[in-house]
Amino acid sequence: MNKLQLKHRELKIISVIAASENISHAATVLGIAQANVSKYLADFESKVGLKVFERTTRQLTLTPFGAALLPYINDMLDRNEQLNHFIADYKHEKRGRVTVYAPTGIIAYLTKHVIAQIKDIGDITLSLKTCNLERKAFFEGVDFPDDCDVLITYAHPKDESLVASFITKYAVTAFASPTYLEKHPIHQPDDLERHSCILIDSVMIDDANIWRFNVTGSKEVRDYRVTGNYVCDNTQSALELARNHLGIVFAPDKSVQSDLQDGTLVACFPEQNEWWLDLVAIFRKREYQPWRVQYVLDEMLRELRNQLAQAHLLRSEQASVNDN
Repeated sequence: MNKLQLKHRELKIISVIAASENISHAATVLGIAQANVSKYLADFESKVGLKVFERTTRQLTLTPFGAALLPYINDMLDRNEQLNHFIADYKHEKRGRVTVYAPTGIIAYLTKHVIAQIKDIGDITLSLKTCNLERKAFFEGVDFPDDCDVLITYAHPKDESLVASFITKYAVTAFASPTYLEKHPIHQPDDLERHSCILIDSVMIDDANIWRFNVTGSKEVRDYRVTGNYVCDNTQSALELARNHLGIVFAPDKSVQSDLQDGTLVACFPEQNEWWLDLVAIFRKREYQPWRVQYVLDEMLRELRNQLAQAHLLRSEQASVNDN
């Protein structure tokens, strides 16, 4: 049996004729020629093989088949209108949920410095979730959670169809409190094996973490196996333990700026002993995501880059003052 191919336009015309009960009136409502309305009706009845209207000199009335058919037609038209509204909302409305994933330190930074700067959020629900990296993500790529709209992280995506927009370079190195370092001096990464290091659970290998540092004076990167008495599931908890003199923590320098300024934590090694990471925002191609996601993403990236530019300018001004 051949399947009927019913077009939206002809269904609309049948619905308007039924409401108008007159070809001329229907043509006026539809804004098309009366002859074309008559042709659409005749073609439709020929296609289905049944009469939809009984014709009189003054008006059209639905046949029993037409009366039974009309609710189906109107339902299809309503569903199509709902679909059009959904697509329009998806593209243009500030409404719905936007889910942002990031490591603990970045989530803390976003909530403290960035989210409040997103203006006119409308009816968007912004959901912030923690996604700490496993060690293998630096080599294999990071997974993109199913419910994620934007992932801000230190590794590039495993799925090559996703977009990775570079934000900045991040230096990761070892920090400890001055009190800890007075009791347990350290001079180079090779000394770490004799120290209590505060570990992150998601990157545990047996009972250890692997910390990575550039070799001083070269581009070589070397891995160091570290152990300790404390294991945390996020960097912020690890930093709190370090502030309480319980060991050495491996963290992004931007996560400890206030600690460095007030002397709570200090870097264990010279600047050359750092591991540089790319901070990237990962998201689906813009044509595959709703406008609300684009809006939140653009606002976050704008604010992040603005703050980075201001910080760079401040460092330049301070360096200039010091030189003079």
